Amino acid sequence: MNKDEIKTYYTACNFIYKHYGEEAQKRQLVQELAELIVAITKNDLENIIEEMADVQVMLDQFTMSNRRIYDKMEFIQIQKVKRQMERIEKEKSKK
Repeated sequence: MNKDEIKTYYTACNFIYKHYGEEAQKRQLVQELAELIVAITKNDLENIIEEMADVQVMLDQFTMSNRRIYDKMEFIQIQKVKRQMERIEKEKSKK
């Protein structure tokens, strides 16, 4: 995505989230997650990609709706990846 597409995308995500409201979008997120689980279970790569995109759109709606959510989630993501890298390093050192 170029800069204009990114801006349009996030503006639209915020608009859609506000239009339908938090509760409706929570239900939609659950539905999209379920569809992703089914696609993964069926090992259908094209469908997995499609459903991953749907889930990401829903997650972006939630994170763009509130900067505090975005900042906190970003911080937690970084911490989780760091922790997993530490685990991998420990596993490697045991071998």
